[in-house]
Amino acid sequence: NIVLDELDKELEKRGHQFVRYADDCNIYVKSKRAGERTMASVQRFIERKLRLKVNEKSRP
Repeated sequence: NIVLDELDKELEKRGHQFVRYADDCNIYVKSKRAGERTMASVQRFIERKLRLKVNEKSRP
């Protein structure tokens, strides 16, 4: 997905380990708290920079 290429670059810049296939993305973190912070930060990036909506139903 061309639009989410920007997300890939942002995650690489932040040093995250991740795998993305189409619009599904797994980001690997060391703790639940780190996961919560990362999820909030990535969601803000997607909504503000990419102007996309994150589907709450598919969130873990």
